[in-house]
Amino acid sequence: MDEQNQAGAPQKYTWPKYVLAGVVLGIVLAIIWMAALVHRIRGQREDLVWPTNAAKPAASAPASNSVPSTNSTASPGR
Repeated sequence: MDEQNQAGAPQKYTWPKYVLAGVVLGIVLAIIWMAALVHRIRGQREDLVWPTNAAKPAASAPASNSVPSTNSTASPGR
């Protein structure tokens, strides 16, 4: 009976090691991926030509509700 009550060595599981390795690998790949995206975006920003304020601003269009001015001095209704 002593043999039945005697506890054997606890079973060691190997799957947690694989799960941990998968999580670590996923984090490392995410960091590498983000670094590559940041590098690509920075390269695209350097290639862009941003407009400067040195150029003359475009003339504004006349308001659509404005009444055209007339040179006549006669009042309306006469």
